[in-house]
This record gives sequence, structure tokens and C-alpha cells, in this order.
Amino acid sequence: MPLKRLLLSLCAAALACCLVACGETSLNNFTWFVDSIPANLDPQVAASSADVTACTNLYTGLVRKAADGSIVTAGCQTYTISPDGLQYTFTLAPDAVYLARRGVASEYRITADDYVFAFRRIYTAATRSPYTDTYAAIANSAAVLAGSAAPETLGVSAIDEHTVQFTLSQPDEAFLQKLTLPGAAPCDEEFFQSTGGTYGLTAASTLASGSFYLHNWTANGLFLRRTAEGDAINNLRLVQNTEHADLTAAELVAEEYCSAALDQSGTAAGQNGIDYTDTTWCLVFNQRSKPLANADVRAALAAAAYKVPLGLENTAGFLPTEGLVPAGTQANGTDYTALRGNILPQLGEAKALYQQTMAQPDAPRVTGLTLLVPEGSEIAAISQAINAAWQKEFSLFFSIETVSQTELQQRLTTGSYTIALAPLQLTQNDPLALLARFERGGFTGWADAEYTALCRAAAQTSGSERARLCAAAEQQLLQQCVAVPLFCQQRRLVLHSGVQNLLFDPYGPVLDLTWATRSQNN
Repeated sequence: MPLKRLLLSLCAAALACCLVACGETSLNNFTWFVDSIPANLDPQVAASSADVTACTNLYTGLVRKAADGSIVTAGCQTYTISPDGLQYTFTLAPDAVYLARRGVASEYRITADDYVFAFRRIYTAATRSPYTDTYAAIANSAAVLAGSAAPETLGVSAIDEHTVQFTLSQPDEAFLQKLTLPGAAPCDEEFFQSTGGTYGLTAASTLASGSFYLHNWTANGLFLRRTAEGDAINNLRLVQNTEHADLTAAELVAEEYCSAALDQSGTAAGQNGIDYTDTTWCLVFNQRSKPLANADVRAALAAAAYKVPLGLENTAGFLPTEGLVPAGTQANGTDYTALRGNILPQLGEAKALYQQTMAQPDAPRVTGLTLLVPEGSEIAAISQAINAAWQKEFSLFFSIETVSQTELQQRLTTGSYTIALAPLQLTQNDPLALLARFERGGFTGWADAEYTALCRAAAQTSGSERARLCAAAEQQLLQQCVAVPLFCQQRRLVLHSGVQNLLFDPYGPVLDLTWATRSQNN
């Protein structure tokens, strides 16, 4: 038996006996409904929302986020960063071990080699890890992934058993924050090889390094537990909502079918929860339509729409916006929208713009246009107000076609529209995720080489430089009136009244219960 396993075999047996003798502590439950039961608990590979939520709580890396969002030590005791920002050195907590099913200490200790192996797995092409772009600043990462450099040349090394060092090819302001993600969790090479290709796919081939351990994993759900005192949540249930799909988020939480739920309607204001903004409602113009290929026509229509009183104060969850990308978005750890500021274009008077355009010899005929809008009384009222403004300013009448949300998205994807009032949703916390949708024609038919170059340059950078390039691209998009952002939609994660200190990433969505508590009186 290898030394690192032999030294812990007695400890594992002793702990198992202790668990049997003492019994399990009382449970303080947290239930989260997932679209599908977690299927992959390999932290370097997991990608679905359910899998990442499970891995976030099951594993921990060298650092993680505290309840207030700051970065604190976790798998390490201390760390240093070189003055040039190219070297990060972590001293590991001694005697840390992985936990097997039901919290039994395994025979595997967590060492610096485990972090080295985890990152080499990420940059092994066969792994197909979703984290290759995330940690691209690590020295030689691209060459190792491409197979043109040996894995040993990757900029992650074990100085000794308790010291791991990262060497970057360029500074990454968000590198510490990225190390809080599941992909940065340690992976014991010996255990990994022993699973025969099933690592993280069964309870027997899963070892926990986080605050929770795997208690049970069945077709009915994934159940994580931990030893915790006081009001700390110690039982996390990831299950499907098979019986109460007709209830609202507020009703699900109030009836205690679950401990938290996403409110998409904007009607749960005032309840315990976490607000977030992931959607911007925009006018988008299909430039495959000849009149809308004219930038001056788009500018006139946009100028009129920007002046319309939308009555947002009377609509739950609707708020003014300062751009296309929703407020609070991060660019690799940099507060993107704070850096960007208000970049809504100043277009001038709508009627004057339109008259100047129509006076040109090659002016297009602006006829036969339809405003496509999704169902919903609030959206209908807003679309009618915009259409009325176009009639008043330009003596034009555009018809309004109302369709379901599903059909709206299908029509946008296929280009079967002329103008649409559409919700553009950010699916990950990165402005580029939204801006890239407008590259190379996209769903609007607009293509611009300079815009594409800005987006591609942003993809190769991080931090404030990434934010600066994204802001330049977004400003160009709005100046060209490819999209006209009118308002954003605030949503809410509704929480049980006793739940506090939950970390929530809405773009997964992913929940981290490391610091979460639930009052025993609720």
C-alpha cells in the first residue's frame, strides 16, 4: 500500500467507528430544484448547472469566496503573489484528506501534486474541459492543450508536498477569483487512475475535498451533507420538481417544497432573496430587410424609441438601462458596467434624422415592416407606445405581431422578422457572451470587421483590458443602432425566510452553501 494511503488507513477506520458510535447530527436542510439530477461530479469536466452546483459544494480549491464575495483561503493556509503578477505560490493546509461517501475519511491526502494533476487534466485535449479558456493565462497552457508541448511544461508545479506554484504568461487580474471555480479543485492521480475512466460518475469513484461530502446519489436526487454546528445548513438536496411545476417561485418556497427558487416574473419583491439582472429588452433590426440595412433609418427609429415614456415605474422588475450589457456584469473579475458607464447614444431629433435620410437620392422606401413582440400585457403596452411614436414622428404605420416567447426566439434565430422587441439574456457573467451574438451577421444580419476584431481581441485578454475592449465593441454596436436597449429586467432568487449567507451566481445558476445558514426557528 502506498505511503500516503498507509498513514491514513487507521484514521479512516477510527473515524468510521466514531460516526457509527455518535450517530449523525440533526439535519438543517436546503432543497434546490434542478432541471436534471447531477450526472457528472468530475470538477474538471462538469458543465451543466446541476453538476456545477454539486461540484461547487463538494469540492474546494486553494481559495474560495466568502459570504461577502471576497476571496479567502480554503485548501491553502497562505499565498503570495509576485510583484509582476506572474507567479502565485500557495502553501497547503497540512493533513487534509479527501472524504469518501457518507463522510468517511479516505486513504488519500491532498497534496500539491493533486493540484498539478488537476490542471494537467484541464489541458489534456481528451479531457474536453470547459476551463481551458478560463485559465489560459497559465504559462504554456495553449501549447500543452495543442499537444506541441509536454504536460510537464505547464506553468503549475509542486515545489514540495505542501507548496504549489502557478506561473502565468501574462498577468490576470481575476486569477484568484478563477481559482474559486470547481475546475481548480485538486485531483489525486492514483485515485483517478483507479476508477478506470469513471471518475466522478459514481459514488464509489468520487472523493470530496470541500465542506460537503457525498451522502447519497440515486435516480431521485443527489444528497450532500457535512458536519456543521449551530444554524449552518448541513444537508443539501438537489432534486427535481416533479409534483409542483404549476406553483410560482414564491409559492414553492412558502410551502417549503424547496428552500430557494428563481422568480422570473418580477413579482416577488419584498420577500427574502437576492436580486440580479440578466436580461436587457431591446429593439433589434433585421438588416436583411432593405430599409433597415440603412444606418440612418435605424438611427431615426432608435431616436424616437429612446424618447418614449415606457412607464417602467408601474411594471414590476423593469428598470432603466445604460447599455446593452446588464448592470453588474463582470469581465474576468472586473466590474464591467461600472467601468463602461452610460453608453446610450445621443442620436439627435428623430424627425430631423428621418427627413434628412428621405431627402437622399437613394433613400429606401420604409414600408411593410412589422414589430414582433412576445406575449405579455406590459410588453404589449410598451410596443404600442413605440409604434405610436413612429407614427407621430414619421407618419408611418408598422403592424404589431404578438407571438409566444418560444416562437419569438425561433423567429430571431431563423431571421424571420423585420423588427423585434426582444429580451437578450446573458447566460454567463461576461459581456462578451452577449456581444459575440452580433458577430459575423448573427441574428440581425449586421457584420462589421472592426466590431469582430474588437470582440476577438477581448477574448484574448482579461480584467480591465478585456472590459475596455468590450466597452468599445458595445459602443460601436449601439452607435450603429444594431440593437436599441430600452430597459432591463430585474429578477430574484426567492429564499426561505431563515436562509442567510448564500452565495449565488445567476448565470448558471449555481449556489454555494459553504457559509449558508438557516435559522432553526424558521
